[in-house]
Amino acid sequence: MKKAFSLLILLCLAGAFSFAQDYGAVKGTVTDPEGNPLPGVNVTLTGSKTPPRTTVTSEKGNFRFLNLPVASDYAVKFELLGFKTILREKQVISYGKDVIYDVKMEQATLAEEVTVVGRTPVIDTKRTQVGVNITSDQIMSLPTSRNPWVMMALAPGMMIDREDVGGSDAGQQSAYYGHGSSGGDQTWNVDGANITDYSALGAAPAYLNLASYEELQINYGNNDVRTQTGGVQINFVTKRGGNNFSGSFYMDAEDKNWQSKNFTTELKNQGFQPPGINRIYLYGANFGGPLIKDHAWFYGSWGIQDLHTLTISGAKDDTWLQSGYAKLDFQLSKNTRASGFLEYDSKIKFGRTAWGSSYQAPETLYNQDGPTYIVKGELEQMFGNLFLNAKVIYSHNSFYLHPALGSRQPFGQGPIMRRTYSPSEYHTGNVDDYGTVRPTFNVNFNGNLFVEDVLGANHEIKFGADYVQSTVSTYDLYQDNYEVVDYGDGWVEAWLHQDYLLNLWLAKYAVFAQDTMTWGKFSLNLGLRFDIEDSRAKNEHQPASPWLSKYLGDITLTEAKPPKTLNTLSPRLSLIYDLTGDGKNVFKINVARYGSQSGYNLGGFINPLGWREIDLRWVDKNGDNKLQADELFGTDWDTSEPTVDPLNPDGWSYYSGFDLANPLSSTPFNKVDSNYTSPVLDELSVSFEKEIISDFVARVEFFYKKSHNLTWDKGIMSDGSIETADNYYVAGHNSQIDKDYYGRYAYPSASYRTNSENSYTRYIAGELVLKKRLSNNWMLDGSITYMDWKYFYGGDYLNPSNVVYYDGGVQAPQSGGSGFSDVFVNSRWMGKLTGLYQFPFGLNASFTFLAREGYVIPTYVKVTMPRIGSGRNLYGHAGGGGLFGDTRLSNFTELNLRLEKVFKLTEATTVVVAADAFNALNSNTTLAKVGQITSTKFMVTQRILNPRVFRFGIRFTF
Repeated sequence: MKKAFSLLILLCLAGAFSFAQDYGAVKGTVTDPEGNPLPGVNVTLTGSKTPPRTTVTSEKGNFRFLNLPVASDYAVKFELLGFKTILREKQVISYGKDVIYDVKMEQATLAEEVTVVGRTPVIDTKRTQVGVNITSDQIMSLPTSRNPWVMMALAPGMMIDREDVGGSDAGQQSAYYGHGSSGGDQTWNVDGANITDYSALGAAPAYLNLASYEELQINYGNNDVRTQTGGVQINFVTKRGGNNFSGSFYMDAEDKNWQSKNFTTELKNQGFQPPGINRIYLYGANFGGPLIKDHAWFYGSWGIQDLHTLTISGAKDDTWLQSGYAKLDFQLSKNTRASGFLEYDSKIKFGRTAWGSSYQAPETLYNQDGPTYIVKGELEQMFGNLFLNAKVIYSHNSFYLHPALGSRQPFGQGPIMRRTYSPSEYHTGNVDDYGTVRPTFNVNFNGNLFVEDVLGANHEIKFGADYVQSTVSTYDLYQDNYEVVDYGDGWVEAWLHQDYLLNLWLAKYAVFAQDTMTWGKFSLNLGLRFDIEDSRAKNEHQPASPWLSKYLGDITLTEAKPPKTLNTLSPRLSLIYDLTGDGKNVFKINVARYGSQSGYNLGGFINPLGWREIDLRWVDKNGDNKLQADELFGTDWDTSEPTVDPLNPDGWSYYSGFDLANPLSSTPFNKVDSNYTSPVLDELSVSFEKEIISDFVARVEFFYKKSHNLTWDKGIMSDGSIETADNYYVAGHNSQIDKDYYGRYAYPSASYRTNSENSYTRYIAGELVLKKRLSNNWMLDGSITYMDWKYFYGGDYLNPSNVVYYDGGVQAPQSGGSGFSDVFVNSRWMGKLTGLYQFPFGLNASFTFLAREGYVIPTYVKVTMPRIGSGRNLYGHAGGGGLFGDTRLSNFTELNLRLEKVFKLTEATTVVVAADAFNALNSNTTLAKVGQITSTKFMVTQRILNPRVFRFGIRFTF
């Protein structure tokens, strides 16, 4: 009873940190041939990345070694007088994975030793989390461009918004989605410490160079209680110095002369140019070793990605990525370890697109620059069965998007940004000038306590606490504070802007507790997590716009604080049953609820100095193609003519960012429902894992996920009431898609944030995963996924215009913000296969193969919805009917090949010469088509897969 009470107290005091996982661990039980536990067995663990560690099995025969660096050369020795010594050599430790041994020691009359080489258990019998660990050998030996997004594309069930051929898109981040989770719920980590960019949730703060890292860990489901969200969790595992000096140097090159041709006549006839590689160079070095043997080690890495590509518009897209880090590890005492880490990343890019090279002229491109720094310190301590770890990490992310034509000129002296939507979308003239600084500070603490024989079970208790503070300072400036938008048929608008100068602040607090209870073959995980998120707008000033200063006038803010924080309680439960008791046939079930990471959600929503814009009709009276104040008009919605006084909001096509009744007030005008809470994701998964042969495991898994409690923003009317469907009326009928569309009777004066009680997304999937660890000269990873990911309104909507199209249609997130805007990510089936075989004479051959259903093409017409906006998309199919997801691109396949020759100079020194063939079959699969039904380019191809290209490289390792 005393033990049970102590256990309860520990659980109550426990808390959480965001994502941080253990490094690797070796755990297990030692028994005699009859299955009786053997206490007092001396267990010794050795490896190149850590000094020798020793322990003695407990009364129940248990032992464990925690926080082990990633390596594949561990040895574990079991010794007890009167029993045969057992030695397990070449054991593999991966990040976040437990290696669990069930060791049976046989009696011996003489000193005998049994050696087992290379066989490491491949099924984790204590955790249900699913994902992949991609090792440095796979990173360097598979035919990929070695960036995180192409590696994610190889993971089961993961969908990426672009197809990278040999590095053709390595200079820009990809959007990615995994197993029904929101893109905003993804996190990025280094050695388990959170570096997520909270201003662009789901995005990385830097372009970390994969060739510098020991492993890339991608978890996509069943996240345990240490993780806030149910999204994809990305973790970079740094290399570490050991007692021997080691390192590598690599160089790879691609050139346009090594590239094939796959350009189509359809694209050539539109005036497009063949896209592809101009030249690419990847090179870098890694080096580490001992400062003081068994006590202090160093490691350093530096890498360059020099990327020169050609877009389909004929423009150059050049990117220079630098990435390097230095790391120190210390064994301060037998039970005390510390480490320090400093990383520098920099990106310089010429020719970044905003909408896609098919949709914009060269003068609308960006030139990008900006460095990122990451600093991390870590301390860990063992007290018997209690393990404690503390991390502090600071990341300073900044980048700037400079217009290709240069910074903003004095008023009236620079070209204006112009959008055209008729007959097709195209952007000319100029682009906005953007910059942002996004520092983040994170402190987290976690512990692990092992307790035996309480309530008849062994208990592994995890607990911790986490604190995050982040700020963002952003500017976004338009030449002359407006842009021109031409919808055709004489409908031209001027979108008037105020300088966007933003300062937001957030803080996150979290605690968690989890107990892993084991009774023989059965394990039960129970966990609970509590998160608090707070965000505010602070210290902002926006000068008056030269247009409509009555509404877009000078305004200053000291602080705007939401009326509440977001508090989320997240329970987790998982069951694991080892059917045969040998870790080779394991059944798992997981039930969990996750909150969403809100970032600056509420702080940005209530900010009275947000994005301030008014859209009006422009009639160029004097024909000089320059906007004057007397050329601005509102729209008479009865006649559709530009005749309304521009100061009358009823004639505006759109506005945002201020209170109509008091536009220059710095008092928040948007309201938040007192019952508003974070959206949540509920998850149920069932899986069965079977070890088919040594080092080869198959897993069948099923997922059901439901995202609900979704955010719903409604209007606040001038009388203070909340907007209802009664404010909408049928404004017209479009015969091409046979649909009505709607307008508003009156503009809302502000917005009201609440939760939808009935709308939700639903994800159902079945998946087969195969994994063969590299042994006996071959490795293999494969998966087949079938999924059904849909959205349902449940009656929660105000504007009916597009409800019929989306309700019950697929959930297909639109890519945007990283160079593409015409990709809608959803494949109902996908298959992935990677493999490597080691032939005699040092020849290795490897491949990656991907196949999936084509992504979605939304089809639509442009209509004007009074008091909602002009040029709005009304979705549907020609002739009527149909759902979102019915129209798709062609199915996609891509094969990449690699051949390498390994020259072994010494036992530890090798030289590898390699050749890669990307898009080996030279496919020209269509990746984008125009979905605007009224466009002269409707369903015309706008982008294809880049042509086959060869890469040649050399790598020296010692």
